[in-house]
Amino acid sequence: MESRLQELTEKLYKEGVEKANNEASSIIAKAKAEAEQIIDNAKKQALVVKQNSEKDAEQLATRIKSEIKMAGDQAVSILKQEIVDLLSKNALGASIKDAVSSKDLLVSVIKEIISKWDMSKPMDLDVILPEKLKGDLEKAFKTEGSALLSKGSELKFENRMNGGFKIAPKDGSFVLSFTDEDFIKFFQSFLRPKAKEILFPGA
Repeated sequence: MESRLQELTEKLYKEGVEKANNEASSIIAKAKAEAEQIIDNAKKQALVVKQNSEKDAEQLATRIKSEIKMAGDQAVSILKQEIVDLLSKNALGASIKDAVSSKDLLVSVIKEIISKWDMSKPMDLDVILPEKLKGDLEKAFKTEGSALLSKGSELKFENRMNGGFKIAPKDGSFVLSFTDEDFIKFFQSFLRPKAKEILFPGA
């Protein structure tokens, strides 16, 4: 009896140990499989992140290169235009300023313009001239242009004007401006294309 009880006890023990071992092996295998799956998923996600990062980096590099090229092209274009403007202004500036500061030329041109004015309307005009030429021009108009001034035209002088003249009705409805700056801008509009063609052929 005692022998059979021991036998049964040993059998139950062996079965319990075997079952525990089997369950442990199953748990370990399952855990291992899950771990491998987690690692595999992590690798896939890391690869996707890496690919996306590389793609984003390439797109960023392309965009930066494009922006740098665009900025460079704009800078070159602006520099070319500044060179053309500078040379045009220097080429015209001195000669035009000398011409429109000539007392004889100013008196002659102003007399011609006023003489062509609509004589059927009142001649109440302001003739605006550079302050620095006041002495010479007042004297010249008193002798050569006295008839014009007696018809209602009046000489005025401005410190801000370097050369040339302006003519305006006293009511201020409009101004005809023929200053040195006006003439320079006018001639520059013709000179710029030619200067650009000479300086930057094929640009």
